[in-house]
Amino acid sequence: MAYMKCPDCMMPNHVSDDAITYRCFSCFGEIMFATCTECLYEQAIPRRWQVAFTCGRCEKKVHIPRRRTYSGSTKALAVQGYGYTYPKF
Repeated sequence: MAYMKCPDCMMPNHVSDDAITYRCFSCFGEIMFATCTECLYEQAIPRRWQVAFTCGRCEKKVHIPRRRTYSGSTKALAVQGYGYTYPKF
């Protein structure tokens, strides 16, 4: 079990190691996991960001794919940090 903090409300949640998304028990936000295409940083982002996000490490714009397969998605166990909105405020 991964012990993740929600990027929206920062409340901790238990998440299965092989999950590609989860719903926060506190704020009910749907969180997904994504990998930066530039620096390969694996991060958690709210699913409501539908087009792009800012990488939490290199601060580059990362496009969110419209379709994601389970085998090609980032898993909860690999997540290292959090992404930011694009543009970053």
